[in-house]
Amino acid sequence: TLHSIGWGGLTMAKASAAKETMVFAEALKSARLGVLEAQYELGLMFANGVGVPKNIEQAVHWVRQAAQRGLAAAQYLLGTRYENGAGVEQSPHQALHWYSKAAEQGHIKAIVRMGKLYAEPHQAQAAELFRQAALTGTADAQYALGQAYAAGRGLEQNFELAVRWLTDAAVQGFSAAQYDLAEMYAKGQGVTQNQELALDWYQQAADQDHLGALVALELRRNLGYEETDTRTLAKRKRDEVRWVKVAEAGGADDRYHLALMYDLGLGLACNPEKAQHWYFLAAQQGHAKAQYSLASLLEPSDQQLALGWYEKAAAAGDPQAQFALGCWYQELGSEENAPKSQRWFILAAQQGHTEAMLEMSRLLDSDTTSLSFEYCRRAAESGLPQAMHRLAQKYEKGQGASKNAERAFYLHHKAAQQGVPEAACAAGVMLLKGVGIAKDVPAAMQWLLKAAAAGDPLAQWSLSTVYAGGGEGIQQDLKQAFVWCERSADQGFVAALSNLGLLYALTGKKPQALNFWQKAAEHNDPEALYNLALAYATGEGLAADRFKAFDLLIKAAHQGVIQAKSRIGLMYATGDGVPQDSVEAHKWFYLASEMGDAAAQANLERSSALCSQAQIQEGIRRANDLKLSAQLRSPVLIDTN
Repeated sequence: TLHSIGWGGLTMAKASAAKETMVFAEALKSARLGVLEAQYELGLMFANGVGVPKNIEQAVHWVRQAAQRGLAAAQYLLGTRYENGAGVEQSPHQALHWYSKAAEQGHIKAIVRMGKLYAEPHQAQAAELFRQAALTGTADAQYALGQAYAAGRGLEQNFELAVRWLTDAAVQGFSAAQYDLAEMYAKGQGVTQNQELALDWYQQAADQDHLGALVALELRRNLGYEETDTRTLAKRKRDEVRWVKVAEAGGADDRYHLALMYDLGLGLACNPEKAQHWYFLAAQQGHAKAQYSLASLLEPSDQQLALGWYEKAAAAGDPQAQFALGCWYQELGSEENAPKSQRWFILAAQQGHTEAMLEMSRLLDSDTTSLSFEYCRRAAESGLPQAMHRLAQKYEKGQGASKNAERAFYLHHKAAQQGVPEAACAAGVMLLKGVGIAKDVPAAMQWLLKAAAAGDPLAQWSLSTVYAGGGEGIQQDLKQAFVWCERSADQGFVAALSNLGLLYALTGKKPQALNFWQKAAEHNDPEALYNLALAYATGEGLAADRFKAFDLLIKAAHQGVIQAKSRIGLMYATGDGVPQDSVEAHKWFYLASEMGDAAAQANLERSSALCSQAQIQEGIRRANDLKLSAQLRSPVLIDTN
């Protein structure tokens, strides 16, 4: 049987060249006399070069003669040529015309092909055609019907019925059905998940050189699920030759999977050039995944060509390409590109692309917190660890859902176990403080060390503060405190600059301390502002400047530093660096005392005794106005003076 270019085979056995020439002459004679079957056979001979040099034009001519006179096999074959553009200009319309002619005569394969052409615009009609052909026991139709049930194309999605029809086709040896059935067993769709049965069906399909199944087996082997590849070099070369022939004669899926094998080194040596070649051939046939993969390969060397393929794949519905385009336009910036970026992120997110859902959550944070939360939740439930960490943050802050510290810790911890340094840091801090989980300092240190070693600046800063203070089973270690604080500061973490100032102050190196506080104060770090203000107020290490001190204290107070508020009250009360003002003093004592500052509470009592009731009420009114307008925050800081 001859299959050199997919024109079907002749019914004659392999014969000598002389015998083939004689058979061709007889067929030509009969064809010219109008014998229908001879015209069809003659077309196959021209197509396959049997008894005559290959001549596709003549092949099409004679097959068309037979088709026009009503031979179903010829009508079907001519339809395949128009569908694939082999020997004729590609025309789905002409393909459908000839398939329908053959189908009217009960040609089962033509019915299946009609269904596939109908699949996009007329899904219900396509499914009905598949059903008719499947009931005759045709494996191709059973496979197509199983796919329709699995995807919900033209009928209600039903994985159980999909498995039933795929199994019917698979037991007949239909390799594509065996591969799809393996996928369903691997994922537990329509059946109880069973990796052993999945492996068996993958292997049966791979034994028939189904390239998708070969890729699946190689991926499982790389993950350690299967034994390592023990093929000899000669066997590898023979396999490569065979698989290339499969891709040459096959469709876009086969070409895409061969490209994957070259791209990822799955059963074949890595070869980017060959991978690009096969991706390109599959991409030209409209294979969206191949278009995306081709774009990814092209992007480093030819961005405009890559963009074109990304757009084709995205328009065809590939979520990876849609996400890539979203990132592309996002990186370009500008108001004009922002809607384009969001559009592609939304389309990818709607298909369940986890990173796109996470990106949509970020984009919606400031506008629609409930929708932002929903996107983040879906991405987290899909298993994306970065989304778990972000969802935990939302539970901590009550963004889009009620605050839930226990849930926040659970998600941080889960993301940390999957290698997200920021989540490991968050889990460590919560364990250190006993928030959402029982306090556990040793466990907290383990997570903080893990995150810090991975380069997380917040974890490095947190470790520094723990080692600087010591206590609760942790021995004070200023050397370790310096090491981690410097690593954090080297990454530009402002709080670490401030902490370095504190560490130098603790070790008696005031000039170095002031240097780091000045650097941190330039970034409005509240602790640095406060400590620098004290230095100006006392003239310790700096020329005394009460006005500069007051200015820095105001900045620190507006960022919630309790001690700064208390000192400002004292300055107003005594007229130290500012005009004396009892009402303003009362205001700042009131603000600091509300936050638990003992000195401010004592001073508030003295102020109340010295002020009139009207002054007291005015001071409280000003304090409340300031709280409403500034929405002050209140970090806990250490007074080192």
